[in-house]
Amino acid sequence: MDLSPKNGQPFPPGSVQNTGHNPNVPPGNHHHQPPPPIAPGFQAIVCACQKLYPEQKNPLQLSTIVKYWLGGTDPLDYITVYSNNQEDSCYPHWHYVTCGLTDLHGDGRVHPPAASPIASSGYGFELTFRLRRREELVPPSWPVKVMQKIAKYVFETDNSLVPGDHITWADSLGASTVLKHLLVSEDSQLLPVTPGPLGSFRFLQLTCCTESELKAVQRWNGPGVLRLLQSSDLTGGSLLITDIERSSSIFEALPEAKSAVESGIAKEGSNLCGMAAFITWVEDIKDENNPGQNEDSNDNQINSRNALTDWNDLSSQCDKVINGGLSGGKSMTYPKRVELACNLETARYLPLCVLGRLKHGYHFTLKSVVKDTAVTFVTEKVGGTHVSADQPFAAQGDWLQLLIQSSDLENFYSKVSCLDGDNINLPFKLHFPRFTITVVQDVEQLKS
Repeated sequence: MDLSPKNGQPFPPGSVQNTGHNPNVPPGNHHHQPPPPIAPGFQAIVCACQKLYPEQKNPLQLSTIVKYWLGGTDPLDYITVYSNNQEDSCYPHWHYVTCGLTDLHGDGRVHPPAASPIASSGYGFELTFRLRRREELVPPSWPVKVMQKIAKYVFETDNSLVPGDHITWADSLGASTVLKHLLVSEDSQLLPVTPGPLGSFRFLQLTCCTESELKAVQRWNGPGVLRLLQSSDLTGGSLLITDIERSSSIFEALPEAKSAVESGIAKEGSNLCGMAAFITWVEDIKDENNPGQNEDSNDNQINSRNALTDWNDLSSQCDKVINGGLSGGKSMTYPKRVELACNLETARYLPLCVLGRLKHGYHFTLKSVVKDTAVTFVTEKVGGTHVSADQPFAAQGDWLQLLIQSSDLENFYSKVSCLDGDNINLPFKLHFPRFTITVVQDVEQLKS
């Protein structure tokens, strides 16, 4: 998409195409021929927006110069921007709406046709974004770039988005030094289109968040943190409007928000089933009476490529290994004792592993970023595992399942909680029945 000027500044006059609502007709004089019909999927998006903005018949519309289906690099054909000054809005704001993640044309040029009007159209959603409006006369360009980049990720990976998701963001978001990442929710004003002319879809809204708010989502869940953000006008109010000049997090705006997160974790558990970590494990063969495993000891090396390899779908892979392993034909081994090693940042997630996951009967996986290795913590309440009280460790390649009995959770939690303090002298070793955890300072030690 040709956007100017750069660096997130507003569009100058003439730098965007205001083409109304006919994507097949370029601007200009068309008195000599009737215009082609409006693409039906595009018309469905327009109709949904005009129910909310009936007075805005010709909103600002940003169009790609070369469409994706003609070889262009930007997957969204259009992004329309409405001005929202409604009473239920805590701030006047710009409302960005994408066109292109759903099937606009119905002829297979981008998306396969939906099987029926109630089946998903394209990816089944379009993106929206609300940005607080101040003195500017035209909407800033940076949200358009963000939405195109997210759409490109969806197209390239085939990974969809759902309400409650979070998006860690490496680039800048406007000029903000506080808002670093994005959360996904349902747009509270734009209703789902079902059935639709080319299939059904809904509108998913992007909302900017701070680092601490993202961590709260990771520790608890997206819907819970979104409800907290909606509770204060300082963090977007009920419509989750991003204020790019926001200078504080919800935890500074609402002192009770932190306790709300902790109580939510204790009551509901955490949605964080796995995470990237600096961790490794080996079988402890110091015990001369320990044969090591019930299979040939070389199996661990032969199958060492069988741990997590696809970072785009960690959650489903965690579920697969719990319910029978990642792939057939890979033998299970059962070490008698194991030694784990990790860095301090990883170790500080272990209390969450207990409070948010294990106590609620959920598994929790730490996937190493330095080796093709993973450790999944489970209790006897987690179904489909390969561990038992007699065999608390099960390995499939370099993926280890580690059983902590429910009766031992309090002791485990008490020991790992001490790592939350300051002035921890490393290396630090925690001892448990049949396994140890060594917390190291230098992650290079985990690569050997």
